[in-house]
Amino acid sequence: MEIRVGELIKAKREEKKYSLADFAEIIGITPGYLSQIENGHKKNPKLEILLKIVKELDIDLSTLLGIESQEENSNFKIPPLLKLILAKERNTKVLEDKDTLKKICGIIDKSLECRYFIENEELYQMFLEDIYIQIETILKRYMDFQAIK
Repeated sequence: MEIRVGELIKAKREEKKYSLADFAEIIGITPGYLSQIENGHKKNPKLEILLKIVKELDIDLSTLLGIESQEENSNFKIPPLLKLILAKERNTKVLEDKDTLKKICGIIDKSLECRYFIENEELYQMFLEDIYIQIETILKRYMDFQAIK
C-alpha cells in the first residue's frame, strides 16, 4: 500500500493534536484547501504552503515527498537550491556572520572547482561522497567534544 503526501500530513497534524481548522489558520490557508491536500484532491499545492506545513509539523521534506530511499532517481531529487531554501530559516543566523559565510562559500567553491580537475564523472561523485562523509565524521567528533565539556 502506498502512502500519499496528504495522508502523511494528516497523520502528523493529528499526532500534534491540531484540528483541521486550527492548523489551516496557522499555515494561512482555508480549512477546505487543507482538507483537499490531505485527501489527495489537491495534488500540487504551492511550494510556500508545503514549506509552511513541513516547518510547522516538523516533517522532513524528503520523507514527505517519498524520496527517503537511497535509490538514484533523478526525477525525484531535491535540487540543492531548494535544500538551501528549506535550510534558510534554520541557518540564517549562522550565515549572518561574514567570516562564517566566507568559509562556507570557500568550501563550496573548492568542491565545485575540483570538477574541472577530476574529469571522470564517477571519480568526481566519489570525491563528493568523500567530502560528505568527512563532514559527517568531523561533526560527530565536535559534538563528542562538546558533550565532554
